[in-house]
Amino acid sequence: RCIDSILGQSFADFELLLIDDGSTDESGAICDAYAAKDSRVRVFHKENGGVSSARNLGLDNAQGEWVYFVDSDDEVLPDGLLTLSDAICEKVDVVMIGYEKIDENGRLIEAVGKEGQDELLSQKESLSSLYHGHALGYSYLGWMWLRMFRREIINNKTIRFDTSLRIKEDTLFETQYLCRSGGMTKFVKRPVYRYFMRKDSAMGGWRHGFDCSYVDSFYAMIKMKHEIANHYACYTNTMYIANEGIWIRYNKIVDKMKECAFKDDVLSKQLHSDMKAELGLPFFIQKKIRNSIRKWKH
Repeated sequence: RCIDSILGQSFADFELLLIDDGSTDESGAICDAYAAKDSRVRVFHKENGGVSSARNLGLDNAQGEWVYFVDSDDEVLPDGLLTLSDAICEKVDVVMIGYEKIDENGRLIEAVGKEGQDELLSQKESLSSLYHGHALGYSYLGWMWLRMFRREIINNKTIRFDTSLRIKEDTLFETQYLCRSGGMTKFVKRPVYRYFMRKDSAMGGWRHGFDCSYVDSFYAMIKMKHEIANHYACYTNTMYIANEGIWIRYNKIVDKMKECAFKDDVLSKQLHSDMKAELGLPFFIQKKIRNSIRKWKH
């Protein structure tokens, strides 16, 4: 279904790289069968290494001017690649799109980005959107399929996915790209992608219990802040948002530990120590006071 949605696009000038990340079902054979039928399809088989290593292999072998990532259980709408292509212009380094959210029964839950004129976002606005996407009337701003990237920038700026992270590796990649590119983002406010929500997805599983891999998201937020600081520390508001992102992520992990009665004293102490060291005592005290006032009012 996913592959068919791409090969059936109204825009046909593209290559499709299929990465078989050590699959144990018939996925590898399906990929090979499509490559035998369509010259635009190239297949790469590898040992299972996770989504980051799979995407990096794709980047290492891509030849097109622009790169767009698609998850294997989703779809691209029939005119999706044409919409992306039409949004390209010289001053744009990123194209950001709308999408449809579909439930497990194939029913439309929501069309995100259905209305409004297209926008040009500055680098500062784009970075802020990774943290506060809802301010744009948008949600899930970290997912890879929400953006298309210039391959030349990815290669020239040596940007790859961090294979040490199991969660938030996508948002870190986007932060690195936005910081190192310097160009603008074209925000296309209409659906291009069809996202199928699954209970057994990587993030869906988080809702049903505590998974230690979620701690990766905390350290990804720290790396995101360092990337912004290395390039644009002058964006004081963005730096504050980056610090706030670390604080929010830390508290979400701690709350989930309590909710699931998950106890790991070594992990808890390490997280607390790293959070205070990263944010500094003034920020930490300020947040503690604000939280206390909020609880008192409630």
